Parts: sequence; structure tokens; C-alpha cells
Amino acid sequence: MEHSHWQSLLKNGNDCLDNQQLDQAETFYLQAYDLLSTARGDDPLSSEVLMAWICTCHNLTSVYELFGYLELSLEYLMIPHEYLMRVSEANYLNDDIKLTAFKGMSITLPAILLFTKNHSHCDGCRSQFPSLQKIMGQEASSIH
Repeated sequence: MEHSHWQSLLKNGNDCLDNQQLDQAETFYLQAYDLLSTARGDDPLSSEVLMAWICTCHNLTSVYELFGYLELSLEYLMIPHEYLMRVSEANYLNDDIKLTAFKGMSITLPAILLFTKNHSHCDGCRSQFPSLQKIMGQEASSIH
């Protein structure tokens, strides 16, 4: 995969987001998401591709949050986190891939916790993801 293409899509999406052109930002981010999803499957050890994919998901989260689509916003936070959880727990994958997944979770988990803190009123969001219930339970038990 040519890196400059997804990088250009992300830059264009960022420019549109900065200028409050949300529809255009969404389009660029979705195109980058598709490219990076394919690339992630082709090269699961690439930290660069994985981090760009996570970033793209988080950018889509921002767009949907601005649109007021909180459930869709949370979905794009949960997609990479749930993927990384599955990878980290897979017995058939090598340790390098699992380590990359753990590194990725250090990015996805804080974003999820911040979202749930900022949108605590979104009960429909929480019930949508069983793994989110687990995260929230762990967060509550670590606070006490």
C-alpha cells in the first residue's frame, strides 16, 4: 500500500475538520479507514499502519461526536479497541503481534474512558458494547 495516499486522506480530513467541513472530513476519513483496514490485515506487525488506523477511527469519532451521533462515535472508539483485545488474547498469534496490540490499547482505552466520562448520559451507548461494560466495571473497581 502506498503510504502517501492514506496520509493525504488523513491530512485532507484533518483540514476539513479544522474548517468545520464535517461531511467532507467524514468522506476522507472513511476512505482512509478502508485503506488502512486492508493494510492492517495485510501487515499485522506494522505499528505505523495500526496507529494510523486507530487515529482514523478516533478522527471519525470526533466527526460523529460533532454531528451528535454519540452511538456511532463510540462505535468508532470501540472498533479498534475490541480488535486489539481479540489480538492480544489470541493464542495462535506470535508475541510481537500481541505486543503491538497492547501498545495500541494504551491509546484506545484512555479515549474510551474520556468519552464515557464526557457522555455519561449516553446509556444506549454503553449497552451497545459488552466489552465497554467490562471496561467500566474495571475502571470503577480501580477507583475504589
